[in-house]
Amino acid sequence: MLADLSNTEITLLLGGTLIGALLTVLAASRWGLRPAVPAPDIRDRDEPMCFLFHGAELTDATGPASILAAQDDTTQDDAWHRLCHALEPRFGDLPDLPADAFAASTEFSRSYSPLLPEDTGRLVFFRAGSGVRVSLVEDAPLALDRHLDIDVNREFRFLRNAIADAPEPIWAMDRGFQVTWRNRAYSRLAEACDHGVETNRSIFPLSDEVPDDPDGDAPQRVAIQLSGQDTQAWYDVSIRPTQDGFVAYASNVDAMVHAKQAQRNFVQTLTKTFAHLSTGLAIFDRSHRLALFNPALIDLTSVPVEFLTAKPSLEAFFDYLREHQIMPEPKNYPDFRERIGAVVAAARDGRYCKTWNLPSGLTYRVTGKPHPDGAVAFLFEDISAEISLTRRFRAELETSQAVLDKQDKALAVFSQSGILTFSNDAFRKMWRFDPDSSFAETTISDVLKIWQSECKTSVAWNGLAKYVASFGERVPRQAQVTHQSMGVLDFSAAPLPGGATLMSFDLRDPACRASDTEAEMQLPG
Repeated sequence: MLADLSNTEITLLLGGTLIGALLTVLAASRWGLRPAVPAPDIRDRDEPMCFLFHGAELTDATGPASILAAQDDTTQDDAWHRLCHALEPRFGDLPDLPADAFAASTEFSRSYSPLLPEDTGRLVFFRAGSGVRVSLVEDAPLALDRHLDIDVNREFRFLRNAIADAPEPIWAMDRGFQVTWRNRAYSRLAEACDHGVETNRSIFPLSDEVPDDPDGDAPQRVAIQLSGQDTQAWYDVSIRPTQDGFVAYASNVDAMVHAKQAQRNFVQTLTKTFAHLSTGLAIFDRSHRLALFNPALIDLTSVPVEFLTAKPSLEAFFDYLREHQIMPEPKNYPDFRERIGAVVAAARDGRYCKTWNLPSGLTYRVTGKPHPDGAVAFLFEDISAEISLTRRFRAELETSQAVLDKQDKALAVFSQSGILTFSNDAFRKMWRFDPDSSFAETTISDVLKIWQSECKTSVAWNGLAKYVASFGERVPRQAQVTHQSMGVLDFSAAPLPGGATLMSFDLRDPACRASDTEAEMQLPG
């Protein structure tokens, strides 16, 4: 095609092309245009550690920056806040969003300096169109290595201070168990001992046998003597092997040791107390097995020691008592065995209390008492003497009552509070009332009303209530009163031991007594 053109036309065409190219260059220089060149790859390893953010979203990062951005993946926050969490210990507070670094200015970039003066790094924010590029600039060759080194040093200082200020002793030893390092708690404890802090010998009497398995051995319990104190300090010491020797940890267990010693002394005291009790004791645990018994139980029940030490169940224990007639024969023993659960429930509530009258003539009181953790205790008391004394006393009272009922005199006893406590049959017939027929207590005032209504007016009743309630020595009183139907009665009031008062009425004319008819002496109703 160019062959068909003349030299003049070719010259004009080339000149126009050159002029167009020149105008393009001039326009680019005038209005800031740049020729289109390939954008640099942000992942180029030769670039600083860079992050490209749009809002809080990380859209691109260099290789080293990707490693740092992935360090803190423990939270569910966005990428920018995760990066802030990693960089704020070094650079302080950072903006809520990368774009906020330019909120108050039109600057193209902004730089953040580190907190420590010796730190030569910088955190630089660059505008990048609608996004923000964040670069970590270091004077060191590798920005990531420098940042990680600072982070490791910060963590190392934290851990060193945490161990040095730990409240419990921690120390390191070589293979010969010589102390090579100690924390402050160990030094303070060493100063309180006779060992002092100058020696590298351990203040704890440790065993030379160190476990190979760091997690499979229980700590050693050792005691050290403190200067100027009679008591010892107890510690649990755990020793763990390391590459160069051993590291040891001590924990004070004085409270635990003292508590166990107090518990041991308490158990010994209880054991001695139980051994001297006359009451038989049988304690069953929550699974109804015999857990504890005392010698009195063997004396009362004659149960062999071998049987008790075998820890029989509650059912087997009661079966043995029944077979050897140490408990009353239930009317329906199979039903009784089924009701053992109800017996245990009643004992746990403290409601089980039975009296066993044995064929041997002995009488036992069996009481169930609740114990902690679902246990239950049964107490066996021999109350044979008490029951015998009660029965003999009741028999004596019945005999005395029968003797007094045979007396012709009407007798009545009043307590110092004025309550009628005793009257014989002649008294009840003479005054035609029975004190036992009323639920309410009969007082001297009640009886005085009856006497005054049945007898003629007499000075014998004057001050009688005051005489019954008076303290100190009292002179017996005697008088004659006239019963409206029976005639003259000899009345007397005499003091008794304990402040009681005996009052008696005796018919003066025996012939009148013989002539009284049965109807006249009969009580109403």
